[in-house]
Amino acid sequence: MSKLDKMEAELAQLTKQLAEFLSLPPTDRSTPGFAKIWRPISRYRVQLRTALQEQSSALSDPRYRDAKRSEIEQRVGYNAAHRRLRLWPQIEDMVNKQVTPERKALMPQPSNYMEGAHNRYVNHLYSALHTLALPSAAAMMNLMPDAHPDVALPATHFEALMHAAYRICLAQGRDAPPRFLDVGCGGGTKIWAALPFFPDARGLENNPTQVKIGAAAMAKLNAPADCIMEADARLFDDYSSYDVIYFYRPLKDSVGLTEMEDQIMKQARPGTILIAPYLGFSAEDDDIRCSKIAPSIYVAGVAPYQTEKLRDRAELIGTEAPVHSSSTDAALGYWRPLVEASRRNGYAL
Repeated sequence: MSKLDKMEAELAQLTKQLAEFLSLPPTDRSTPGFAKIWRPISRYRVQLRTALQEQSSALSDPRYRDAKRSEIEQRVGYNAAHRRLRLWPQIEDMVNKQVTPERKALMPQPSNYMEGAHNRYVNHLYSALHTLALPSAAAMMNLMPDAHPDVALPATHFEALMHAAYRICLAQGRDAPPRFLDVGCGGGTKIWAALPFFPDARGLENNPTQVKIGAAAMAKLNAPADCIMEADARLFDDYSSYDVIYFYRPLKDSVGLTEMEDQIMKQARPGTILIAPYLGFSAEDDDIRCSKIAPSIYVAGVAPYQTEKLRDRAELIGTEAPVHSSSTDAALGYWRPLVEASRRNGYAL
């Protein structure tokens, strides 16, 4: 084992301790506690830089290369170690934010996600994607007389809802990645928009023509195969398989809509997050089947006092969007425990 490899192995043990510290509830973290763990980690920064300089010199002289590994293997290892060292300031900044995290509301004010040139531009682009994934409005109404004209929820509003749901899922401490379902998904564009937060995302659509058109559009985007299921939302019997269920008034008939809502509420497991961004949701006020945790967001099978505790935890979860890259993750080395713990706290590189 080279000097550099030995130092990285020692550092991995220390970063594992820091990851355990970051896994504590925010109220149990403290600046002195962080400093005690970070101080020995910080000493390695200069040592690693020196070791890398020495290894660079050795690679330039065939007499000092590792005889057990090829030159290419040694250079690949050197480059990976160098990338890890360059991550140091980003890692330190990411960790510092978590020592005493700032409380932030689950849903921002509507002006933050609906107003301004950037938000309008994003929603303009999304409306084009939504239109491309749908047949004409007239054709849709002929095929689906009981459906609402398909008006998409603005992308920036949907993103705010997804981010809030993602933070709630992190606060719940789920053992498995949450499964997302869009009820009445139309062309599937909301499935695509949910994927960065919930990689296991699917949708229900009751019109076979729309399912075919939406599936073709999603295939062009390399979305997961069969992510759009043909089913009647009022009769679907597998809502209990999903952790986050989104529905944006897919039926214009109030009786049919209530039947759909009741079917969802009957099957949803306790803790399931329900997202209903419309007026008139049957469980909006004083419904024992769920409790509101944020505007348009509810938690099934949970009492109001439990929802308050969950909201309290979720508001201390960071607001950085999840970032996953298999190639980047593979090269994290001793930083990996910290990055994974930070993701669970809502922070990313």
